[in-house]
Amino acid sequence: MLRGKLSYSEFLKSEEKIATNILVNRLNVLESENILYKKVSPENKSKFVYSLTKKGIDLLPIVIEIMDWGAKYNENCPRRELGKKIQVDKSKVISDYLEKLTEEFG
Repeated sequence: MLRGKLSYSEFLKSEEKIATNILVNRLNVLESENILYKKVSPENKSKFVYSLTKKGIDLLPIVIEIMDWGAKYNENCPRRELGKKIQVDKSKVISDYLEKLTEEFG
């Protein structure tokens, strides 16, 4: 969601190449744990989109810490540039994402 993906099909096409059964399971678990909620897409009534709940948005600092750790220890980290920004000013990265997420989902 930090990369603007909101629907099942967008998640499925992501570079992570997650299997369909695992994606469905993870989305269901995140929804049941009140981290995401699913609603009908305003643009296409036959499609669902996912949004973060307040509980999901509150996980952002933890996700940023994990991204920082990944960039530090994984030379092939696909988010290397973001990792550099995190190392320079982690607080700014968190506040920028929080602002964006709060506007979109808050």
